[in-house]
Formats: sequence, C-alpha cells, structure tokens
Amino acid sequence: MTSDPAAVNGYLPEPFLKPVTADYERLRDELERLMAEPVKDFPRIDQLVDDLELLQLAIKEAHGVKGNNPNE
Repeated sequence: MTSDPAAVNGYLPEPFLKPVTADYERLRDELERLMAEPVKDFPRIDQLVDDLELLQLAIKEAHGVKGNNPNE
C-alpha cells in the first residue's frame, strides 16, 4: 500500500487539497507583489511561475483533470 495521498484513485483527499490551495494563494500574492515592484526580480518571478504551475496541476488532478486539455 502506498503512503502517497495523490496515488489514491488519482485524487488528492480534501485534507491534502486545502494546504495546496493555500500555498497557491500565497504564491499568487507574492507574484503580484513582485510584479508591482519598480525593479523586477525576474529569477524569483520565474521560480514563482514554475511553482504555481506545479500546484495548479496538482489542484486540477485533484478534480480529475490531467494536463491543460479538458478533453483528455
């Protein structure tokens, strides 16, 4: 039996989904703050975008969507 919560029927159980969405919101807030700065920290912005993409994919997978094509 696996201990990976994402492996259970391809869905993240609710207790694991809430921290993921909280992390997503925190990263979005940080990205918006950085984008508003007069001098942009592009390496950090790039990292935030990459982190947000991974979290977005985890959230989508929790809802049964894989990838960016809803027809898959």
